[in-house]
Amino acid sequence: MQGRTHKPELRPELCGTCGACRGACPGQVFRDLSAETDTARGRLSISRPGRAPNDRTPCVDACPLGQSIPAYLRRISAGDRESALELILQENPFPAVLGHVCHRPCEDACGSAPVQRPPAIRELKRFASGAKRPQIRISDHFTGANVAVVGAGPAGLASAWALAREGVRVTVYEALPFPGGMPAWAIPPFRLPRQALQEDIDHILRHGVELRLDKRLLPNEVLSFRSVYDAVVLACGADPPKPADFPGARFPRVWSGIDFLRQAALGPPPDVRGPVAVFGGGNVAIDVARWALRMAAPVTLIFQCDREQMTAYREEMDAAEEEGLQFLFRTRLLAIEGGPRKGVRQIRVQATVPGQPGEDGRAPFVPLPGSERSIPAETAVLSLSQDEFQGRAEWLGLGSADRRESGLLTEKICAAGDMITGPATVVEAIAGGILCARKIFEEVLS
Repeated sequence: MQGRTHKPELRPELCGTCGACRGACPGQVFRDLSAETDTARGRLSISRPGRAPNDRTPCVDACPLGQSIPAYLRRISAGDRESALELILQENPFPAVLGHVCHRPCEDACGSAPVQRPPAIRELKRFASGAKRPQIRISDHFTGANVAVVGAGPAGLASAWALAREGVRVTVYEALPFPGGMPAWAIPPFRLPRQALQEDIDHILRHGVELRLDKRLLPNEVLSFRSVYDAVVLACGADPPKPADFPGARFPRVWSGIDFLRQAALGPPPDVRGPVAVFGGGNVAIDVARWALRMAAPVTLIFQCDREQMTAYREEMDAAEEEGLQFLFRTRLLAIEGGPRKGVRQIRVQATVPGQPGEDGRAPFVPLPGSERSIPAETAVLSLSQDEFQGRAEWLGLGSADRRESGLLTEKICAAGDMITGPATVVEAIAGGILCARKIFEEVLS
């Protein structure tokens, strides 16, 4: 934007990465421009009010890892992919993973979003992650500290990475025969290639992290680590969902969403027969439906509200629809009909309609009397909410964990990731692991 007397105009082709010009932007200085609600300069002037010129850019603020996004975008723009990756790896141990599955809060927060499509930050990170990895500079300052990490998912491995970089000897214990946590099986390979995950894990292990697989620990074993290690990180993930409480929920060919994803990824392949009915509106339900489309047809996703109320990512919903997924909205499950030997034969459903708005202004969807009907189905997958999260700290007899941030649960034991927050995104779990490592330095090792 230039000038004042001749009506400033936005020149997107002259813009670089955000931040450099904001302090002198007429849209920030002359507030009357915000009255122009039908112009690009007006929308820009109200997009980020009240920010000081030296504030961090909106994309950096929105990123759970606080990555230096404008800096590595400049390096990519200059054609220096290896330098961009080196900068990313200073703050993010999972560039390849997040280059595929990050939910991109940075792009939603971009100051250019009101007037143009933001930079494809996730895809650019994926592009940078394909460069040659820099040589690992292992810290020559060994602190003498030893830390155990329980769980080799994103939070546990991120915590181990952050500790190892500071000269801590880290040992990671994983119950499964492979590392990676839920991204290794709950995210389908057509969304997250396994090679991308393995590249990031190998990079973390090259920092000197020791990995011990097939180590399913009992509570007393974890508690005994306090006498062996200087600190213990619990990154065991969130509680599994409770079993579905619907008539017929235990028939053959009826799965919970998480169980279906586990079996589809690790085997043996689930017995999927069409028609397939998937119940739910989140990312797990969409992943299940896309897996099922590769095994049988037709597949219908059934949700009790409207499309706008679904919490699944829009891009995943669009991809599923392009692959042939059918949607049935304003419909709720009543019962699964069939038998314990033959399995599912049909599902009993009921239509829903918007009810009276609550105190928050939102209208819940309520059953419509007299609208019950049966739909043919040979397979049903119930992707239920995990809202009733309690936290696995109770598994150790430590009571409930602080859900606001990673922190100490008891002497020498600190929790991280989904164990604190409940089910969250991959980037949020990674950020929680790094935060936990910082807490250990501040409150334990110090």
